[in-house]
Amino acid sequence: MDLLKVQRVNQSWIVHGHLRDTAAAWIEHLRRTDPGRLEKSCWLALFLTHYKKSVLRDPKPLFYAGLFAFATGDEVQRFLTGHPMTRAITLLGLGDESALEGLAALPRELAKGVAGEIGAIRKCE
Repeated sequence: MDLLKVQRVNQSWIVHGHLRDTAAAWIEHLRRTDPGRLEKSCWLALFLTHYKKSVLRDPKPLFYAGLFAFATGDEVQRFLTGHPMTRAITLLGLGDESALEGLAALPRELAKGVAGEIGAIRKCE
């Protein structure tokens, strides 16, 4: 059920840099290789969007950060090279701060905050 909602949300939003297509490819990758991770990713994307939507005017960074939160380092390289915010948040979740250098000050702080939220949620798993 969450998968259908995530696919519908992803298809409905206007995003930059082909993020919609990247997310669809990511979903398909997880569907084929790791349905358990897909289920957790979809849940987290929807949870973050609803849980933190009052903090951000634009829920897209939360949605895509949740969707990619369970990516490995290799998957980040494969799927998120052209998506600096989602890449930075996902890499922070892996303990890697290198992608923050490519972000301006405000987006950098947003990335750290979202990564912190995801980390706190994942500790409860």
